[in-house]
Formats: sequence, structure tokens, C-alpha cells
Amino acid sequence: MTENCKVCDEKALKRCSECQSAYYCSAACQKADWPSHKAGCQIQKVLNKHNKAQAKATPEQPDDTRCTGCNTKWSEEFECDQECPDCGYLTCEDCACDSSRGTCHCLTSNFGVPYCEREPAWYHGGRGKRYSGDRHPEDESQFPAEAWESAPRKCGNCGEMATMLKKRYSQ
Repeated sequence: MTENCKVCDEKALKRCSECQSAYYCSAACQKADWPSHKAGCQIQKVLNKHNKAQAKATPEQPDDTRCTGCNTKWSEEFECDQECPDCGYLTCEDCACDSSRGTCHCLTSNFGVPYCEREPAWYHGGRGKRYSGDRHPEDESQFPAEAWESAPRKCGNCGEMATMLKKRYSQ
């Protein structure tokens, strides 16, 4: 955004296509701001690329002889309670009940169950991140009628055609 443009300050809708972080009201404002935005744009572009690659990287497969949550070795008295079919995360019964350690490494599901089909919870999204994608839980009665989008569409997570929760109700 340029220093003197009040439109850019209030309601800029166009975004820099390189860094995706600077907003402008017009191509003229973007061109005028380029000398001051150039250095930051290149840095942000590199950061965006790094963050995207890191998000796609699959976590290292956990040790299958221990609970991934508490690192206790499996034994006859201390057995594995659940295993994620996608990332290999293993939990004991205690960790499976704990909301932070009982969430596997997957970003769109928890132990193979897509977050989009579950009731929203603060810990959904895997290991410290929140799930911010589409949601279409089966029990629609727990949400008011105005919480739902007006028409069914394809879920961005699982691909199912369903009526989605509006974003403000899905987190």
C-alpha cells in the first residue's frame, strides 16, 4: 500500500501476486509502491515457499515400540490404544484421551477421521495448529440454521458434496 493512498489504507482488495502479503487498490498504487516494497516482497516470497514446503513435508515416522505422546515403551500391561493409518502416530490409552497428545501429526484428520466430518474443537488441526478448512459434521442439530451455508458444495478436505458450516461456526 502506498503512503498517501487512503483507498489502499481502508479497502484494498488487490494483492501482490509475488508475495501475497501486500494489498493495493489499483495497479497504479502497486507500481508506485514497488521501490519500497521490492526488498520485502522478495523476502516474503522466499518465506512463503519455505512455509509451503514445510507444511507439505511428512513428519518422521514415530518409533513403533513406544507411545508417540508420552514415549513409554509398549508392554503387555501398557498397550497401543490407537494408530494413525496416515502418519503412523501411536498412542496409549492415557494419551488418546489427552486432547493435545491425542492428536496425530495429520493436518486435515485425526487418526484417519477427517476434521471436516467432526464437531469443531480447539485442538483440531494437529500438533498446535488449528484446522481452518471446510466442516460438515453429521449432527446438524447442534448448530443453528444460520450456521450453515445456503447450498451444498464440494468439501475442500474430503471432496464430499455437503452443506458446509460457515467459517465463524467451524472453529
